[in-house]
Amino acid sequence: MLLPIVTYAHDSNKPPELWSLFKDLNKSSAACKIQSSFILEKIGVKKLVENNYGLYGVFKNNRVVVKCVDKGEKSTLWVAIAGHDRDSVERIRNKIIKDVQ
Repeated sequence: MLLPIVTYAHDSNKPPELWSLFKDLNKSSAACKIQSSFILEKIGVKKLVENNYGLYGVFKNNRVVVKCVDKGEKSTLWVAIAGHDRDSVERIRNKIIKDVQ
């Protein structure tokens, strides 16, 4: 009797979805980071942490990572979102990528 219960409990622990995307920008990495921080605050990302490596936070049980990589006078934006709801993860990623220009 215990075996089926254990099996069902194990099946509910699916790994999270992880979606990411890169976008080249015609702005410095510092400007990218400032705009990214503003966008994350605007959409309601909580527990926002900013350090030398990027921006990190939580949006509706999804983990959000945004990095701005220096490429001389330009930069590359990298957005990664992890969470258990595929549609939510994809929409958050697309919203951030679209809004940071």
